[in-house]
Amino acid sequence: MSSRAALEAVFEALPEGNAWARRASMAVAVCSRRDRDCVVGRREYYAFDTGMATAFPILRATELGLVAHPIAGFSDTGVVEALGIPGDHELIALVMIGSHLPDPTPEMSDRQVEAERRRPPRNGFGEYCHVDHW
Repeated sequence: MSSRAALEAVFEALPEGNAWARRASMAVAVCSRRDRDCVVGRREYYAFDTGMATAFPILRATELGLVAHPIAGFSDTGVVEALGIPGDHELIALVMIGSHLPDPTPEMSDRQVEAERRRPPRNGFGEYCHVDHW
């Protein structure tokens, strides 16, 4: 399967709410396995490591002037089948990467257009980090 055919197969796994992502030039499937790192009690470090590893290509794409948007809205089965992801791997997310478009696309809902125009407020540092005690 060519790269374009693989990308089109991933696009088929996107719901209408993520139709905008079909304009991406690249889709990165973020996958891992629980046995890739240690488990200490309830803490499964593979999830942390996978998140850290995913952040760096997102930062690099941004540095290159691209848009890198992680999404969870897709058919797991569709992406796994499209890319031939082995059954012992967990598909965690997709990262859609492409050029920034100056104007909203017709596939975007009114809510998505508004979110692009005015980014939602982010939680302050004190809302998720605590010093000395929760």
